[in-house]
Amino acid sequence: MPIEYSVREGGRFVHAIARGEVTNEEFIDYETKRGGDARVKASCRELLEVPAGVLRLVTREAIEEALSRRAAKAARAPHRCAIVVSYSDSAAWDLAKLFEKLAAARSPGSVVVFGDVGTAKTWLGASEP
Repeated sequence: MPIEYSVREGGRFVHAIARGEVTNEEFIDYETKRGGDARVKASCRELLEVPAGVLRLVTREAIEEALSRRAAKAARAPHRCAIVVSYSDSAAWDLAKLFEKLAAARSPGSVVVFGDVGTAKTWLGASEP
């Protein structure tokens, strides 16, 4: 799977890393799977790391579909999600900001886009490497 994730801290922290080139369907699958994962607590903190070029195949429609499917499966509890995108990848930055905006309109919780993982971890209150 191009987006791999681990569940830590008894389901209260999810760490995901995108690799390769993620397609629309792979992005939707990740969001659906992670959103419906029984190990993940509804009020979790999530860190999604997106290296440069990884989201170049993902479209706005895929983001909308992913959020719709996830909302249908997951409990509507507040959670925090930090998406870390390379400053050099303006297309991925724009997609991540779109995700941030759409997620805010659809669910109780916070999604914030960051340019570096250290700041994202601080915002999440994450202490892990």
